[in-house]
Formats: sequence, C-alpha cells, structure tokens
Amino acid sequence: MAKFMSSTTHGVLLLHLCLLLLHIFSPALSLETTKLRGSCIASERDALLTFKKGINGLSGRLLSSWEGQDYCRWRGVMCSNKTGHVVKLDLRVDLEEFSLTSKSSDISPFLLALEHLNYLDLSVNDFGAWLPRLSSLKHVDMSEVNLSTAVDWVQALSMLPASLRVLHLSDCNLNATLSALPVYSSNLIALVTLDLEENYFHGPIPDGLLGNMTSLKELRLGSNDLVGMIPETMKNLHKLKVLDLSENQINGDIAKLIERLPHKIQSLFLGANNLNGSLPNWIENMTSLSTLDLGYNSLTGSIPSGMGKLTNLSFLDLSSNQLVGMILEDHFTNLTRLEMLDLSNNSLTMGVHPNWIPPFRLKGVNLSYCKLGPHFPTWIQSQTNITFLVMSSAGIIDRLPDWFWNVISRIRYLDLSLNQISGVLPMTLEFLSTTHFINLHSNKFEGRLPKLPVGLKYLDLSRNYISGPLPLNLGTVKLNYLFLSNNLISGTIPSSLCNQLHSLEVLHLSNNHLSGQLPECKKSGNSFRAESEWRDVGSYLVMVNFYNNSLSGKFLLLFRGCQYLSFLDLSYNNFSGNLPAWIGTRLPNLAFLLLKSNMFFDYIPIKLSRLDHLQVLDLAHNNLLGIIDPSLVNFKAMTLTSPYTSDLNTITSSIVESIDGYNDPFSLFVTTKGQILEYQNDKIFFLLSLDLSGNSLTEGIPEQIGVLAGLKNLNLSANRLTGNIPEMIDGLQSLESLDLSNNELFGEIPSTLSALTFLSHLNLFYKNLPGIIPVEGQHETFDDPTIYIGNNNLCGPPTSKNCSGNQTTMSDFSEHEHEYDMLLSFYLSMGLGFGFGWFLVPCCLRGHGE
Repeated sequence: MAKFMSSTTHGVLLLHLCLLLLHIFSPALSLETTKLRGSCIASERDALLTFKKGINGLSGRLLSSWEGQDYCRWRGVMCSNKTGHVVKLDLRVDLEEFSLTSKSSDISPFLLALEHLNYLDLSVNDFGAWLPRLSSLKHVDMSEVNLSTAVDWVQALSMLPASLRVLHLSDCNLNATLSALPVYSSNLIALVTLDLEENYFHGPIPDGLLGNMTSLKELRLGSNDLVGMIPETMKNLHKLKVLDLSENQINGDIAKLIERLPHKIQSLFLGANNLNGSLPNWIENMTSLSTLDLGYNSLTGSIPSGMGKLTNLSFLDLSSNQLVGMILEDHFTNLTRLEMLDLSNNSLTMGVHPNWIPPFRLKGVNLSYCKLGPHFPTWIQSQTNITFLVMSSAGIIDRLPDWFWNVISRIRYLDLSLNQISGVLPMTLEFLSTTHFINLHSNKFEGRLPKLPVGLKYLDLSRNYISGPLPLNLGTVKLNYLFLSNNLISGTIPSSLCNQLHSLEVLHLSNNHLSGQLPECKKSGNSFRAESEWRDVGSYLVMVNFYNNSLSGKFLLLFRGCQYLSFLDLSYNNFSGNLPAWIGTRLPNLAFLLLKSNMFFDYIPIKLSRLDHLQVLDLAHNNLLGIIDPSLVNFKAMTLTSPYTSDLNTITSSIVESIDGYNDPFSLFVTTKGQILEYQNDKIFFLLSLDLSGNSLTEGIPEQIGVLAGLKNLNLSANRLTGNIPEMIDGLQSLESLDLSNNELFGEIPSTLSALTFLSHLNLFYKNLPGIIPVEGQHETFDDPTIYIGNNNLCGPPTSKNCSGNQTTMSDFSEHEHEYDMLLSFYLSMGLGFGFGWFLVPCCLRGHGE
C-alpha cells in the first residue's frame, strides 16, 4: 500500500513539473510555430492565389472564399493540423455551378509549391494538357478534365510520385491503346485504385498490363472500346475487389472469362459487351460476389440454381440476354441481402408458388418481358421497401390487388405497362409522396384520372379506359410528361392545366372525347395584353397532341410563348378561325405542324415560310383559300435531302429518345401513297411531307416547288388549282408520292416527271390533261391506268387509247373543252327547266284543288 502511495505521489509531482515547464517555454514554442506557419503562408498562400489568377472564365462560388490570410479556411483547401501545410486540394465542381477553363502554362508551375499536397481533386473542370508533379501525392482525381490536347499525358503519368495510391482519369477524352500506359514504371505499381472509364482506349487488354500492379483493389475500364478476352494475368490480382469492364466490346465465353478472375472479387461489371455462352454451375463458388452485372450481352441457356448460394449478393443484373427457362424459388434460397434484381428482356418464366415469401427485401426490380402472369405476382406484397418496380409486358391478366398501393408507398419509379391489368384507380395518388414516374399504359384501368402525387414528373395512362372529365386540380405542378391518349376522357380541358404549362414538355391527349375550347390561361382574370404575359406560358412545351377530339375555338395565344414547341397536332377537331402569322415567328423550332380536318379558313400565312425546321406541314381538309404563294414552298428543312446532316430535329429527337421505350409509341398519321400511314418514333425523321389537299386554293402550282429536294410526299389534290404542272418538278429528287388529282390543271404531263426515280405513287385523277403519257424513266413503272381516270385526252400506255395518228394538241383540247362546256350548259338548262316544271305541277294541282 505504501509502495502504491509512493508511486502515485511521484506521478503527481512529475505531472506538475511538466505543466510548469510547458508554461515557461510555451511562448517560445508558440513563436517558433508562428514563424513556421508564417513561412508556409508566404509560399503556399501565394501559390494558391496565383493559381486562382490563372483560371479563366471563372464563375460560381468555389474560389470566391479564397480571400484573407488564413488559406486553411478557404473552400476546397485542407491543411495539416501540425504543420499548416496544404495537404488536400478538392476543387471538384458541380456542372451546374460553374466551369473552369485555362491553359496548362497558366496553372502547372504554381501548384508545384505545394510540396506536401497528397490529395488533389480537379475533376469536372477543363484545364486542357496538364498533370502535376507533386512528390507527396496519394490521391489524384482529374475526372472530366479534357486532356484530348495533352500530347504528353503518358509521360506525365510516368512522372507521378511512387506514393500515389488512387488515380481517377475518367472521361478525360484520352485516346490510346492500354499498352501505351506506363504500368511498368515503379511509380504506378503501388496503385490501389485505377479509374480510366469513359475514354477512348481501344484494342485488347495486354497480357502484361496488370502483372506488376498486384496492389490493385479497384480497376475501372468501363465505357471504352476495348476488345477481346481479358488476359489470364488478371487472375494474379489477388487483392482485386472491383472490376468494371462494362460498355466495351469484350467478347468470348462467359465461363472462360470468369475463370480468369480472382475468386475473391466482390463487384463485377461486365454489362453491355459481346459475351456469349452459358453461366457455369460453379459460379456458386464465388461467394464473395456482392454485385454482378452481365446485362446486355448474348448469354444463352438457363440461370444456374446455384446462384441462390451467393449469400453476399446484393445487386444482380442479367437483363437483355437470351436466357431461357424457369426461375424457381431455389434461385433465391440464400439471397437474403439482395436489393436490386434485373432479369428483364429475356425468355424467362417465373415459376414460384403463389404463397412464396422471398428471403430478400428488394429496393428495385425489373422483370419486364419475363412471364409472370397470368396472375398478379403475390410475392410483391412482401416487398415493402420497393422504390423501383418494372413489370411491363409480363403477361399479367388480372385485377390489381387491393394491397398493391399500400405496399408501394415508397415507390419512386413504377412501370406496369403493356399488360392486361384491370381495376379502378384510386381517387387520389397523393400518398405516393416520393413518386416521380408512373407508366401504366396499355392496360384495362378504369375510373377517372386521380389526383396526382405532388412530385410526379411523368405519367402515362394512355390506352386504358379512363373516363370522365379531367380533374380541376391535378395535384402536381412539376409534371414534365403527360400521356393520356386513347382513353374515354370527356368534357373540357380545365383552366388548371395552365398551371402545368410552366413545367410540361409533352402533352398527349389524342383519341379521346374532349370538347369545347382550350383554356385561355388568363392572368389575374384578364386576357393576354402584353408580351410578358404569355411568353412564359408553355415555355418548355416541345410536343402537343390533341389529335381526334372535338375541341373547338381559335388558334390560341397560349401557344405563342412556346418557343421550343417542335410538334403540334390538332388534326381531326373543330378548330376554326384564321391561321395567325405569328406561328412563323414565335414558334421557331416547329418541325411538325398538323392541322388536318378542322375548319380553319382564310389565307395561308406567308410567314410560315420562316419555319426553318418545318418538315411536315399538313393543312388538308380545311377551308383555306387563296394562292400557294411561291415563298410557301421554300421551307428550308424540305430542301435538304437528309435531315440527319443538319441541326434539324435536335429538340424533337432528344425528346423522342428520352421517352422511347417508356410510353405509347410516338407517332403521326400522314395521307401518302393513296392511304393513311402511321409513322412511329425515329421513322418520323425520314418523313418530309407537304399536304394542302381538300381546300379551295386557286391559280397555279409555283415553279419554285422544285427546290424542295428532300420532300417525300406532296399532296395538292381536291383544290381549284389551274395551269400547268411545273417543269421544275424534277427538282423533287426524293419524292415518293405525288397527288395532284381533282384540280383544274391543264397542259401536257411534263417529261421532267420521269426523272423522279423514287416516285412510287402518282395520282392524276380528273384533270383533263391532254397529250401522250411519257413512257421513259420512272413513268415506265406506272402501269395502273386508274391513275389517269378522267383524263380522256391522254393516250398511250397504260391507257387503252392509241396515240397513232395526230397527237392531240392544246387547240384540240380547248375545242373539246368548249364543246364540253356547251354540252354542260345544255344539260344544265334542260335540268333546270325539267326541275322547274316539276315544281309548277304540284303548285298548279294545289291551286286547282283549292
């Protein structure tokens, strides 16, 4: 006890002595530390400020904090607590915040003063030909830095310090073979992470590339152009945990590839390659696997049941292969950690028991184009953590279970399209507070359109049995895409839709029973009076489709603010009034304008010719009158023989691509080749069409029509056009269908028509054209005599009239036409007299009877 007390007393005395010495000498130590830090600030602070000055085009907040003496408090700068040296520089930026641009000569010399820097992140910037040579670096991230002009980047890699452990060079526009990498240099041997994703590396992976890099734990080479099989030396990377080779051209047998991998690998990304063969049964031995992505390959055969023994598996993607067979409960026996499952786009059949309760709790599942039906899969009821659910085209022919909406209360993305699921939708879907995507198209859902989740951005209920009027309050103001076509929706479009026009990009309401006028979207109870009142209404709209309803009213000002509007289809409605001239100036991106079968009247505005992107104009079957102004046949897009070679359709194509595969096919209907044809998705970009048929247009066809070299369909039938068919019609090099029937044209068929080598449909009904039908060139293919019906003065094949003897002349035609007019007048007078006589008979009889 005494010994213990003595030891304790000695320790207390020693502690007091240390504190006393610290008190005496602390001012001196503080002074020396201040001097040390002062010297660091003088060199490193100046280096950072000089670096800042060398950056051009700066905007945003990142470097705005680089002021004052204490650079350790600057944003993106981290210092050592002991020495005050800069040890970490994190200048990764948000693309929405700002971008940096500079030349290498402005930057590289200055950061070399930061000798103790061991972490450097310059990703998502644009510094050009540049990498630092800093001796203490352990972590370098230059992702999304454009190094395409850096001719010495390989040399720069070889000069990186041996202390380097992490190197990120993804999306840097590097273009080389992997054999060019200085992997034999001692400075890269110690790398733990090597990230070269999203570049232009090409060729095979060399055998000796990875032989010395035995410390690698993470290798990312995805999104390049690598080919061939992986080298056998890959098996020697015993520490490798993550391998990403997705989105390349890696080919060969999947079993052979897996054999060349270290068995302790945890994450394997091989999606979007050219792998073939069947999954080996011994894959069950790779028990360390937590992520397996083999989607978008050409794998065949069935899925081994041993897959259910991969107890660490949390992510499994086998989508878009050629897998066949049954999916049984054994495939999931021990997959208790599975969170993401994608078996879509295969020929797989789910054969689990109706009362099966899975061992997992999925967050996301995609089983589209797998056979799950005919009954709705009851095992979904146990997946209460689900946020992503896709079961489109799954053969489900059943009523949606009552429990479904409660189970998916956390859903963000829901797709049950292309089934035959029935049931009445709830009155409101507001309880789906986290949902932003719902696709239920092509089912048998009934009821009214429910009130929508507040954060919903995408809704597709097309091709169902939704009925009744649209709700006065949709419930969301964030909606970007609204597809309600091919339903039974009736009534008028409520003014509440105006609230959606500030965010909507696509509005599709075709083939319903909507009636009445479109809302005027007034502000504060007043109609639009100033430009500022309409320019923000519908400012994001790109596509509007009201095809085949009973809507009426004039062409509304609400479209006047739709500067990005590219597709507008109001066909088969009851719209009236004149076509406003501002269509040609306020809708500069309009590429598809379809107003067929309405009641528009008056002249066609000349300013429509200012629509440089217009490739389909359909004004058929209205009450338009006047002439076809020469400027109206000078649409820039129709003069091009290939829309893909220009900047046309960039807006429309981006929208079509973004919705392709999610919704009802994007389509339009065009009268061409004697029938109404439907063009879907990307096929619309090959369509250039001008249809002015079924109006009251007069005078001649402008000679300038020949400049429309890209036009594929021209329909001017059923008007009152006169004059000759233009000689310059041979300029329509791409024309496939020409309909000039039911007009009052005269003159011979121009021989230049034979030069239209793509023309497959010609209609010249009832035109009273004289002369010999041309037989050379493309005319040789028109062997159907019915295309010339009503042209009694034409002769030669394919008609039965022989052209031997004198050719019919224009004077002959005029004489025949005069005789025809006299004969018509005679019969007309006789008919009127005959009719008037019949009118007098009952009058006389009635008078006599009275």
